[in-house]
Amino acid sequence: MSYYVLKNQHTIPGFLFKAVASWTVAVTLMTIIGIAIWIVSLGHPNVLTALPMPLSVLLGLCGAYAGIGAICLYVTMWTYWIVVERSSRAVRIGWFLALLFGVHYGATVYAFYVWRTGIKRVQDERLVPSTSTRF
Repeated sequence: MSYYVLKNQHTIPGFLFKAVASWTVAVTLMTIIGIAIWIVSLGHPNVLTALPMPLSVLLGLCGAYAGIGAICLYVTMWTYWIVVERSSRAVRIGWFLALLFGVHYGATVYAFYVWRTGIKRVQDERLVPSTSTRF
């Protein structure tokens, strides 16, 4: 079992890290896919109706997950900014503005920054009593 440590102080369970990471990836991928579809639709206006039904359903489900994930990510990163972020005043103001005006895109950039610099994975090495080999 593993957990994660934020800024060497706050521990979060692995499922929360995986949820935030999946929201970040979903928002990023759906943004890239949306931009690609928009670019293609400039030359072919009916590109969405030309997609096969399974692909259209898959994109719809991924878009719904990314939409819900964007809201959850936005709330999570505000919580992180309030509770954990203890940088200089200028850095805090910068992230405040990114979250305030960037909404879920600002939260996505902030999450990439936080996960890249402020989090460490820790393996839980406690033995379960029923499987312990110690005497």
